[in-house]
Order: sequence, then C-alpha cells, then structure tokens
Amino acid sequence: MSIYRWLAITVLVLVVLVPLMAISLVGSETGSRWILTQGQKYLPVDIQYKTFNGTLLNEFEFEDFRFESETFSYTPNKLIINWDPLALLSGVIRIDNIESLGGEIRLRAAQNSSQNADSEASVEDIQIELPLDVNLRNLLVKESRFFILETPSQELTIEASARANADGQLNIRQFRLEHQYLTTEISGKTKLSYPFKSELENNTHFHSPDFPSLKVKTEIAGDIRSLTTNSELSEGLVGEVTAKIDNPLNELTWQFDSNWQQNNLSLWLASVGADQVELSFAGDIRGEGGVTQASIEPDIAVTVNQQTMDIGGSVSYQDNIINFAPLNVHSRGDIQGQLTLQGNVSSLSTTPVIDASVSWEKITYEPNGISSHEGRLQAKGELDELAINLSNELSGVLEEDLQLVTEAKLKSDSLNILSLKLTHNDETVSGKAAINWKDNLSLTTDISGEYQQRTVNAEAKLRLSEPYLFVDQFNASWGAQSLIAEGALSPGKKLTWQVTSKDLSELSDVKGEVVATGDISGQLNQPEFKIGFNKFNLKHPDYNTVSLNQPITVVFNYEDITFNTTPVCLNYKGIDNPFCLKLEQQDKLISFDADASEIPLDLLQALVLPDVAYKLTGEVSAEVVGTFDYENMTLRKLDGAINADNSQVLAGEEKVILNQLNLTAKNRDDEGIDIGMTAIADELDFNLSGQLTIEKVAPDSPLSGKVSLNSKSLELLNLFAPQVDIGNGSTSAELNIAGDLNDPTASGKVNLNADRIIVLASGTLITELNAKLTADANVGEFTVNADGKIGDGDVAIEGELNAFKRTGNLIIKGKDLLILDTPDLLLVASPDISLKLEKDLVFVRGDLHLPKARITPVNLDQAVTESADVTLKNESKDPPLFSTNTDITVSLGEQVRVEALGFSGNLKGKLQITQQPDSVARGNGSIGVVSGDYEIYGQKLAIERGDLLFNGGPLDTPSLNLRVTRNIEKTGIDERPPETIGARVTGTINRPELSLFSTPPLPDSTILSYLLFGKPPGSQGDANNLELQAALLVGGRSAKFLTEGIKDTFDLDEVSLDSETSDVNDTSLYIGKYLSPRLYVKYGIGLLEPTSTFILRYTLSERLLFESTSNTEGQGGDLIYTIETK
Repeated sequence: MSIYRWLAITVLVLVVLVPLMAISLVGSETGSRWILTQGQKYLPVDIQYKTFNGTLLNEFEFEDFRFESETFSYTPNKLIINWDPLALLSGVIRIDNIESLGGEIRLRAAQNSSQNADSEASVEDIQIELPLDVNLRNLLVKESRFFILETPSQELTIEASARANADGQLNIRQFRLEHQYLTTEISGKTKLSYPFKSELENNTHFHSPDFPSLKVKTEIAGDIRSLTTNSELSEGLVGEVTAKIDNPLNELTWQFDSNWQQNNLSLWLASVGADQVELSFAGDIRGEGGVTQASIEPDIAVTVNQQTMDIGGSVSYQDNIINFAPLNVHSRGDIQGQLTLQGNVSSLSTTPVIDASVSWEKITYEPNGISSHEGRLQAKGELDELAINLSNELSGVLEEDLQLVTEAKLKSDSLNILSLKLTHNDETVSGKAAINWKDNLSLTTDISGEYQQRTVNAEAKLRLSEPYLFVDQFNASWGAQSLIAEGALSPGKKLTWQVTSKDLSELSDVKGEVVATGDISGQLNQPEFKIGFNKFNLKHPDYNTVSLNQPITVVFNYEDITFNTTPVCLNYKGIDNPFCLKLEQQDKLISFDADASEIPLDLLQALVLPDVAYKLTGEVSAEVVGTFDYENMTLRKLDGAINADNSQVLAGEEKVILNQLNLTAKNRDDEGIDIGMTAIADELDFNLSGQLTIEKVAPDSPLSGKVSLNSKSLELLNLFAPQVDIGNGSTSAELNIAGDLNDPTASGKVNLNADRIIVLASGTLITELNAKLTADANVGEFTVNADGKIGDGDVAIEGELNAFKRTGNLIIKGKDLLILDTPDLLLVASPDISLKLEKDLVFVRGDLHLPKARITPVNLDQAVTESADVTLKNESKDPPLFSTNTDITVSLGEQVRVEALGFSGNLKGKLQITQQPDSVARGNGSIGVVSGDYEIYGQKLAIERGDLLFNGGPLDTPSLNLRVTRNIEKTGIDERPPETIGARVTGTINRPELSLFSTPPLPDSTILSYLLFGKPPGSQGDANNLELQAALLVGGRSAKFLTEGIKDTFDLDEVSLDSETSDVNDTSLYIGKYLSPRLYVKYGIGLLEPTSTFILRYTLSERLLFESTSNTEGQGGDLIYTIETK
C-alpha cells in the first residue's frame, strides 16, 4: 500500500470517523455521562450531581445538581436543559429551555484575600465579545429558595428570555421575578462591554397583604457614566420621579425631581399600627448630591388629621453635618402660623451634636383662640447632654398675655427643667422640675411666685413604678386655696387628699370657706378605683355650716363606665332632715333620688346668686325621683316637685310675697316630660302659670307648651330692675311654645302699660308707655309696637323680634325726646334710627338730631388723670351683653352748648359716628363754634372763629382749630396799642397747643401781658407781674399736663414752673432727680429769657444740708441748718 493511500485513510479517519465517533459518544447517554465525568476533573469550580439523564446532543437533565464557589452556590433538585446543536452551524448557540426546579440558590460575601494589585481589572477595561450568538429562548427557575447574604430565605420564581449577540449586545426579551410580596418585569437591551449602554423598561408591583398595593413603572436610559430614570407610581402612591446618576465610578453625583399628587397615607400608617392618624401629602420634592454630600428641597403640603402644613426650604448634608437652611412649615387649619427650623446636626459618625432652633412669629389654635407670639425653641449639645431653651408669649389663655421662658437639660434618662418662668401682668411664677426615667419614672418640682396678687407655691415628688403610683409629696397653694395629697395607688395603700379654700370670694362671688378631705385607692393597671369623700365643711359668714352627714364612697370603673356610690347627705344646723342624693347604677341604668326640705332660700341665694340686687327669704322643699338609661339616652322615670310657697322678694324697702311658687316635672309613658310652673302674688294680683312638654330626652326633642301671665301691678319689676323706678301699670301675656330644644319658637301676645318709668342714672322720664308684642304660630317672630313719651316728646318703636334666636329689626322714631337730664349732661334728641339684632351683635344705623344739649362735666383741674400706660391689676371687666356696629349721623341744633376743658360756647354742625365691635367710637365731620370763649392761663378770651375737627380718629379726641382775640383799648395819649392781639389753639381737645400772634409782631411776653391785662409789661408794676407769674404757674391746665407728663415719662422727682424774682421774664422750667437718698440735682431753663440754672443739694445730716447754685449771672453756695420748734 502506497504512502498516499495510508495518508488518505488517515485523513478519512480524522475528518469522518472521529466526528462520527464524537457524535455517537455525545449522542448516547453513556457517552454523555463519560464526557461529564471527565470534564469535572478539569473544571476550576466544584460541580456535582446525583444522576444524569438524556444526551448532550438534545435534552438532558441533572438530579441533585450542585455547583459551589466562594460567593455563590446553586443546588437545584432538578436541572433540565434543552438545546439545538445544529444551530451551531448558523453561528448561534440556541438553548430552547432551561428549567430549574426546587433546591437553593445562595449568595455569600467574599472572604478577604490578598491579591496582586497588578491583577486588579478596571471596569473600563471590560470588553465582552462572544464567538457565537447565544439565544436563550426560555429560562424557568421555580420553587427554589434564595439566600442572599444573611437575610432569611425567600421563595422566588424567575422566567427569562434573552439573546446575546457576538458583538456583546444583550437583548432582554423578558425577565420576570415573582415573590409572594413583589412581582417585577424587565425588558430592553444593554451592552455587555464598557460603558454598558442600556435602554430598559421595568414594571414592579408590590402586593404585600400587610401594605397597600403599589405599582412602579420605570424607564432607564444611558450608560454607567450617566444614567437617567423616569418612574411613574400608581395605586398606593401616585406620582412621578425623574432621576439622573452621573459618574458613579469616580465622583458620583445624582439629582432627582419628583411630583406627587394628593396621596392618602392612612392605609400605610394603619399597616404599622398607627390607624388613628390620617395623613396625606402632595407637592414637589427635589434633590441633588453625591457620595459625601446631599441637598433636599421639599415643597409639599402635608395634612395630618385635617391639619394642613406647607413645608418648604432646604435640608443638606455635607462633611458629616446635616444643615437646615432653613426649613419652613406653614400651618393651615385649626392651627395657623409659620415655623422656621434652622441650624445643624454635626458629628454624625461619632456622637451627634445638635445646634438648631425653631422660631415663630405667631401660631394660633383657632378653636379656642390661644396664640403663641414671638416664640423660639433652641436645642444645643450632644444627645446625651442637650440644652433646651424655650421662650414665647401666649395670649388667649388669660385676660392678659402670658410670657413663658424655660431652660432645660435633656439626657438619655432624664429631663431637668433648670428654670421655668411664667410672667403675667407684671407678676411672675417661676420654678424648676426634674423628670427621670432611668429605672422608674419620677417627677420632682418646685414652683413659687405671684398671680393675681396672690402667692403661688407648689411642691411635688411623684414616682411611677408600674403599675404603682407613689405620691411622696404634693403641696399646692394659691392665695387662700390649697391642695395637699400624699400616699400611693398600690395594694394596701391609699392616696389621701385635702382641698381647702379659706376665702371663696377669691374664686367666685360666694363668700366663706370650705374644707374637703378624702382618699383614692386602686392601681393603674386595673380599671376600678375607689374614691372616698370623708369630710366636707362649707362655712358662710352669715349662715350656719353645711357639712357631710356621713363619708361618701364612689367606686368607678373606667372600662365599663360604671359606678356605685353611697348616699350623699348634707347637714345644715336648723334643718331637721338633711338634704340627700342617692345614686345607683345597674344594667346601664342610673337611678337617682333627691330629697330636701326647709332649705332657707337666702342660703341658696348666698351660694348661687350672691350679687343680685334683690334678696330672697323663705324656705324651699324638693323631691325628685327618676331613672336614666344612659346607653339609649332615655329617661325611664321622672317625678319631681320643688315648692317655695310664701317666699318673699326684698329690694330696699320694697317687699313682695309670693303666696305660691312651685315647679313640677314628670315623665309620661312615651318617654316625654311634662313640666309645670306656678307663681302667684295675691297682693299684686300677679299670676304666672306655664306648662311645657318635652317629647324625649334629646337635643332635637319637639316642644309644646303655654305660658300665661297677668299682673295689675309692675312692682315686681321694680325689685328685679333697681336701676329704674316704675310707676303704676299692668302686664299680660299669652304665649304658645313650639319647635324643638335646638330651635324653639313662640307665638301669642304680650302687653305692657306703664304710666311712668324713670331711669335713675340718667334722669330719663318715660310716660304713657304702651307696648304690644304679637306673633303668629307659623312665623315664630314677634311684631313689636310701642309708643309713649320721653320728656315732652313722642316716641314710637316698630319692628320684629325673635327672643329665642336673638334676632330682630327695630325702628325708633321720636321728636324732642329728653334722653338725659343730669347736672352734668342734658340731652334732647330726635332719633330716626334702625336697630338690627344678630345674636350678640347690634347694628345701629340712621340719623340723630340734637336740637338741644348742655354738656358741663366736672372740673377736670381737680381730677387725677390716668396715664395712658397704666394697667389696673385684676380689674374686673364684665363683658357687655351686646357688641355694637354703629354708623349714624348726628346733627346739632341751635341750642347745643359745651363747657369743658377750658372751652365754653355754642356748637353747630354734623358728625358721622362709626364704631366697630370691641373698638372705640370714631367720628368724621366738623363741629363749628357759633359763639364762645376759651380759657388761657386762667383768662377767658373771646373765640373769633373755630372748629372741632373729626377726621376718623377717636370721638373723644377731636382736633382744635380756634382763634381767640382780645380788643385792646387805648388808655393814654402816647400809647398806641397793637391792632390785633390773640392766640391760635390747635392740637386735640385734651392736649391743646397754643401759639400767640399780634399785629404788628410783638414778643410773646408782651402779647401774653396784653391778653391777660390789656396792657404791655412794665406798665402794671410788680403787683401785676406777680399776677402774671401766678397765671403762668397755676392758671391753666396746659402747664399741669406738661409738667406731670414729663415727670411720669422720664421718672423724675420734680418738674415745675418757678421764678426766683417777681418778674415773669425770669420764669423757668425746672426738672429735679435724686441720684441717691442724700444727693439731689435740679436744672432750670428760662421760658421767656435765655437763662439756665443748676442746683446741687447734698444732705450732710438730718438737720444740715449743703446747696450750691450756678446760673448765667453767677454762682454761690449755702449751708442750711434746720431747727424744729414746737
């Protein structure tokens, strides 16, 4: 055989037979097992399996497959692979299916290992190209447990389909991961080589049963150098988020911009146990930063339980420091105002240090009108040693503003309030407190100060060792009131208490003193408490003592809302039977039984109505029995009667005997209540009776009833209205009551006739009064018709009035009505005015003509005027019954005269008066002076012309524009008097300003001499100079207002006008001040001449003092020795 034949046979074996043998080897199950067994020996990782089925040319599977590496392990129960080797002829590795069933997949952290730095590869060096395309048509990982690092195992299902091209492009047709709480899908394309350019879409659905459903759709574009994402959130949260990440491999920077629609987070909060909180938000949140720094800028509206807050500003992080620069919170709703948070939190990597503050100008809680002004809360220091300072001003809590200043130290186990100061109306209450929770919760506090001119003291030491409360000390007092408690709420112990008031008038209008003692037993972890009232004594200075007949015990269960109590009986010396109240509870029913007999009416009045002008005498008896179902809010039973027959009403020397006075109440079978009332005074022929039916115990219960009144005397009205003197007359009424408790209505008629009514304070005389009120049942509003005489003028009143709703419209017309007639004030008016009543507000509109008036107030020179900054402590200010909104036009007639504040004259003009509720009356217009005079320095000068001007300011401070002159007569041949001498008066009526003028111009001293004496200075002699000086010193109100005002404003000891000679030109203004108890300085400056004087006075002893005087003419000193003689 030739060499060529052997060579051809060899080639044939290598080209044909070897591939055929290889194909036959991998095409059989045995051969495939042999190849895998041999391959295991050369692989760099550990791969093991229990059994192998199938052939490597088609579909094969492993059972109990195991792949292990340092950071990854894969151990499925079964691994099935199906691929198409013929696709290799087309340059594609095509895997039709990979199915992994059961088993575990673990990711582990890599162990620290030393590697050569030269072996480390950069991400930028990654370039992946494949010799063939790889097409994975389907991947399924099912029923496998995933272990990622140290987290608990999770069961995941993964479905995937992708193709990797030879050029390194990966196309993800589908990647789907399912978890019991999450499903996510990814599709798109990405490069497997740097910079890994990608275009991906992701849809993720969070569907945990414990949280609301949330869907997120995200588009990802870019590469590892710059990546942009756009996300849309729906269902549980609704919003859009756009983010960008740049240069993550070197200096990472990022930024995002999000927009959120109105999102309700209540379901999210309920899933973590905060179901009592209703929270929603909407708005924009922006941010940017890097690895070591970040900045967040919110602009959102957050609503918490219907309270909305707008949050804006900036929060940043850099160099381990969080900065608030600043963060603003604007609150809308019941709480209104704006907070500003600024400062920082530093040293975050070690021990955080806080240096931040919250400030606000005004925060108001609208429901009760409480406001906090100019507030600031500052926190500074480490968390274990945090200094806290709070300062603000509260209004609406008390009548005057309340200042609160606090300094505290907060530690991890305690809060020490080092200083707490409350200031109100120049009174201060201060104290300190310590709260510790290291072992058990404890509180220690010590407070002292003054409030409403009464001393405040409080000391407390409390400990809470759950479930036991220990009160080691609790003493609190305010003026004559005190509360003392001591003991414990623990097994076998009681908390004893004592309340004392040695002067009840400090708390109310009731006089006397009261002492009450008792105890409380129970535990905080148990719902039942036993409360004992062991002693109660009420002592009134004019009556006997009211005291408990026996101790009272009340057992209260706050879970079941049940209680039981022993009878409450009160003793009063002089009454045989005590007043007793019995209460019992059983099966949601409360039974009550009250019994009282021979209770003195004057005692009840002293305790309930101590300040009324009339006095009640007699005795009252009462008996009330009933049962109330508090679960259904129904009155099962009621039978009561109150009787006070033969009682008396006294006012001054007047006395009225009520022969019969009683009230009854009884329920009917249908749960309604019938109420009856009778009052009869035989002496006055007075008879009042009424019946009222309430259909059920509910706010909207229907009403029906009647009231009948007949009286041929008005004497009873005199007793209840001592401000007026009512003459003879009569009154009658027949009324029907309807509607419901929320909106009652009345219909019928009321008549009142009186021959004389005198308003004592004003002297107003009303005669021939006839008033009639009528109402139709369908309207529920009374028509008012009244007429009579006020003085000699006729008055008429017409309109509508609803007493229950406190609404109405009245028109008052009259002519020449004598409204006021007192020594200081006479007022005759002709009104044409409308009154509109809306609840507590009265609108006054119309015209008021005053044909005649005389205003002559007391001599104000003898009155002590109150400074504008004076505040009266504890001044009683009773609120008015109605607020007014006034807009009326007042016109003056020919006989209006005013004599006040140096002015005397007749006025005429028109003035518009307006007044808003709770504000001063204001005027617009002018009042002209028809004729009159004005007093200057004790002299009355004729008013040539003048006006009182009102320009919208307070009505009691009009501006003045007066011109007064004096006619100077010629007294000698050589004397030529000035043509005109006078003064202009401007300013306001209570602070006038005076300027002098003359023709030809003359010095002020000369003009003043002409005005007061009709002669120039020097022609009168020393006697007249002394008169002029006296006029300057004491003749006018202006000097007094000036000196007293300067003295009070600058806290001086002396401000006066004085002259060391009889010449008025030497008059000076002096001010003086004690610099110490012995040293006094005084300085004077000339008013009419340019002179000045300085006086120093030093007290050497009780009788000896040194005085030094320096002025423009010289200086001198004196030693003054005082000798007392008897």
